[in-house]
Formats: sequence, C-alpha cells, structure tokens
Amino acid sequence: MTTNHSTNRAKAAFLLAICGIVLAVEGRADGDFDKALKEGATACLTIRVVDDEGSPVQDATIEARFDAAFNAPGSVGTFLTDTNGIARVSGRTGKALSFRASKDGHYGAGGEACYVSMGQGVKDGRWLPFDLERMIVLRRIRNPVADMPRVSGPRYTKNMGMWMGFDLAKYDFVAPNGNGHCADMEVKFDWDGQRGVNFNGMEVCVRFVEPYSGAYYQDRVMMSDFKEAYFALTNGMYRKEFNFYSRPVRDDGGHILKRDQKLFDPEKALIIRSRCVIDSEGTLKQANYSEVADLTFGCGSRGAWIMFQPIFNPTPNDTNLEPK
Repeated sequence: MTTNHSTNRAKAAFLLAICGIVLAVEGRADGDFDKALKEGATACLTIRVVDDEGSPVQDATIEARFDAAFNAPGSVGTFLTDTNGIARVSGRTGKALSFRASKDGHYGAGGEACYVSMGQGVKDGRWLPFDLERMIVLRRIRNPVADMPRVSGPRYTKNMGMWMGFDLAKYDFVAPNGNGHCADMEVKFDWDGQRGVNFNGMEVCVRFVEPYSGAYYQDRVMMSDFKEAYFALTNGMYRKEFNFYSRPVRDDGGHILKRDQKLFDPEKALIIRSRCVIDSEGTLKQANYSEVADLTFGCGSRGAWIMFQPIFNPTPNDTNLEPK
C-alpha cells in the first residue's frame, strides 16, 4: 500500500510539473501575442505566381501591405518573382499581411494572410505559421471584347408569381415589365408576407424555355481581378431551371430560429446560351452566349428585385466572354 501511495504521489507531482510547463508556455505565448498586437511581429510568405496554364510568371511585381499594429505604423514593400515565379515576402506587420501581384499583359490578383484567424500565435517575435506558402494565378489578358459593357444594380418588379422575360443585353425585364426586348431567360418571384412590411421568405426561379437554351455552372477564379470564364462551352451540360430561396425557420412561438437558404454561390457563375436559331431539321445554327455572377434578390417597398453582374456577347456564335 505504501508503494502505491508513493507511486500515486509521484504521478501527481509529474502531472503538476507538466501542467506548470504548459501554463508557463501558454503564458509566454499570450505575452508574445499581446506584444505582437501592440508592436507587430515578423511575417514571412513564400508566394508562387503562375499564369492560367500553370507556368511560372517571372518578374511579376508583388506589392505587400504590412498592417499597422497598435503602437506601430504599417508599411508597403515591393518584391519581384524569380525565374521560378517565386518571391519571398517578409516584414513586420500587425495581425495580417495582404499582397497583390501584377505584370503587364495579365490581370492582377491578390490575397491576404490573417495570422490572428489562423490561430497559431507568435513565437520568438514571429507570426506563426512562419514561411507560409501562397499561390497566385495571374490570368493572361487574351482577347477582350470592347462592346460587352458591365452593368449592375437592382431591377424591380411588382409582379409576383408570374414568369417574366429578362433581356441580358439591356439588363432589364422585357416590356411591359421593363425596357428589354429579347427574353434571354425568364424570372419568377414567389414570396411569403406583406411586401415591404412583413416579409418572411422569398424564392426566385430562373428558367430557359427555348430549345437548346440553358445554363451551366462555372467556377470563378476568386483571387483574380478577372474572375470569369474566358469563353462558353458549346458542348456544356446546359440546364433549364435554377431555383434560389431564403425562408425563415420559426419555433412554436413564431420566433425566427434561423433561415433555410439556397443562395447563388458567389464562387460560381452561370454560363448561358440563348437567342437560339434552329434550322428546319432541328439543328442549332446560331446562339448568343453570356454569363451571370453574384446574383442576389429581395423584396421591399418598391417590390421584388433581382441584381447580378451580367456579361453578354452580342455577336452570334461568338463564345468569348472576356470583356474589355
């Protein structure tokens, strides 16, 4: 029994010693972290720059912005990529370090390393993880088309529960609901509540009714200044209908607990085929191609609204979607 008590006391002493070491380390880390927030700490990034085909981009300019800390000013540093498309960026910064890459003939791109959100702390005056790696894609400027202007802003309607044509070239509903002329797609709003007063939930449906018309999802390049697709795929899997909604989920007392949502993914775009011309044998002979991104919707005192970023190529059978 004496041996067991001695063993237990030894184990307890060992555990206490380990806890003491952990607490001491955590205390030192907390102190380093607080100091870094006040005075900044050294950050280091290895940035690899490639083009849209994955080839290294030499002599790309990296502009790094080192955040200000509480008692230390921010700064800007400039770095160049080597023959392998790599630049090593380092300097004292507050809680984050942002960076942008640029080179003639390419669309710019950028990103950020937020060390606080990564949660690995500070050690020896350095933000962790130290020597973090990031890759940037500088997409080449290929063949931008001048007559594809970008427009945006909400388009309103007081019509609910009915299909309405939408003209992507005019970026408006088709007459008599707007100033559009050709229905590249149809839109319908369904809602629950009193408009602008007791709005509860809403659904927006988008469909394509012409033969061969439709849309498919395309991933966007979010770090690039040009996020969209260079061109539409003529053999893409074009779908006919897309639905988006936002509805409240309530408890027995009618209080909103959360929202049941299926929203447009900001990291994707819809590539659209419309204005289809078919010959007597049912073969597609002509179509226009366009793109829709950042689609949002809502309902207010002016009625229901939809808003998105459209790119419309007015030249039939031209799949180019790169605007100037």
